[in-house]
Amino acid sequence: MPRDVTLLCRDEVEVREIAEALLLHDDTWGVRALDDGPMMQVCRDATHPVITVLGVRRVDTLDEVQRILPEAPALSTPLWWVDTVTPAGADGESGIAAALEAAIDLDAVCIVHGD
Repeated sequence: MPRDVTLLCRDEVEVREIAEALLLHDDTWGVRALDDGPMMQVCRDATHPVITVLGVRRVDTLDEVQRILPEAPALSTPLWWVDTVTPAGADGESGIAAALEAAIDLDAVCIVHGD
């Protein structure tokens, strides 16, 4: 079953920056744009995505974060909310590991849903 992973970034980011941070996990991975660019997919090869970056939204009030993600720590605003999804299985677990590492590089909080 796919897993949702949310990154809450303290600094302004774009989808491409998130994908580049995810690529640091494994230098053999690649990235491709989906739907002419608004979404990016990090893949271990041409047919195996490990994580898809769906989008980035600026959040100006913590109320919205607390309503949707009550488990999120208190953060200052504005912050940038990044939605991602990983596939089921080992590829998805690699994507989650990459997201956790990327959060450190991006000074972000990573929330893996369903844990």
